[in-house]
Amino acid sequence: MKKVVCLIMVLMMMAAFAACGTPEQPAEQPAEPAKTAEQPADDTPAEPAEPGDAEFDPSQYPIGICHILRTHPVVQLMVGGFVDAAQKLGYPYYIYMPDDSDASRAYALAEAGVTQHGIKGMLQYIIDDSSAMYIQKWTEAGVAVVSAHTFISEEDKDKYPGLIAWAACSAEEYGKTSAKMIGEKIGGKGTVAVTEGAFNPTEDAAAAAFIAEMKASFPDVVVLDPQEEGYDTPTAIQKATAIVQANPDIVGAFSTTGAGASTWAGAIDNTGKDIVCISMDYSEVNLDLVKEGKIYGLVAQPLYDAFYDAVEILDKHFRGESYEWANVVEAPIITSENVDEYYELTEYVNGIMANL
Repeated sequence: MKKVVCLIMVLMMMAAFAACGTPEQPAEQPAEPAKTAEQPADDTPAEPAEPGDAEFDPSQYPIGICHILRTHPVVQLMVGGFVDAAQKLGYPYYIYMPDDSDASRAYALAEAGVTQHGIKGMLQYIIDDSSAMYIQKWTEAGVAVVSAHTFISEEDKDKYPGLIAWAACSAEEYGKTSAKMIGEKIGGKGTVAVTEGAFNPTEDAAAAAFIAEMKASFPDVVVLDPQEEGYDTPTAIQKATAIVQANPDIVGAFSTTGAGASTWAGAIDNTGKDIVCISMDYSEVNLDLVKEGKIYGLVAQPLYDAFYDAVEILDKHFRGESYEWANVVEAPIITSENVDEYYELTEYVNGIMANL
């Protein structure tokens, strides 16, 4: 009898456990993806570009970048933005860039790549006047073209037929900001030099805005006419040194090129003059000069950011989403107060480029 009672109790307990059920173990949660691009809006366009968003596969849309000076440290920061965005968004990417500044070689590489790699989107840097012709050529071949780093006004829009968008900072704005900062730092007196890597639309615009703002806000400051420093650093240092020697009351300098920090640091070493200088770009060499107090500041042209943004624009275009033709990116001034932030960004981009 006891055995029967025990058996009944065991059966009742098993039934109770079965009724409760064993909780199902949760599946392993995927890691939260890094935020890389703006997520598509819920209101998908009624007529998206081919193919529809639901079937869109970035791996079927190879993209390329056409530029020069592939190994230049400043250009590496630009390419880093392009590569980082392409990798995170899932696009096959190709780099059409010679190590030197020969634009014809860059165009030839891209021209071959458009056919060979089936390029659907091109980030065409505005290298020279021929860039407009090639933008139109890529467009006629069915390639969506975006540019970065060169500010294009509405008045100049017709010069680039086929260009779907651009991303860049305003040379006029950072020219004005640099004039205000240098003018205040030198107390509104003395002579200030202006040098450019070469006379071109972007650098000319920055120089002109700098001069106009300096004259308007600090009328007692003498601003010298812009001079070319070139892209050979030893020669550029000699030119800047000569400017200082010819103008012994010089107290400030504005350079519109990325190598300008080294140029003016060299001239300062050669002459022993205390010169407040703002130049361009957050290459590691330039950041060191700010950190060491040899250069007052750097314009943080959005080298990485603008090129990353350009790939995002291509992504939106392929998905049939809306985007702006003109995309102005900020260019803050780097000083000793915020220089460490840009060391981190430079290190991050260097890591991307080292793995190519």
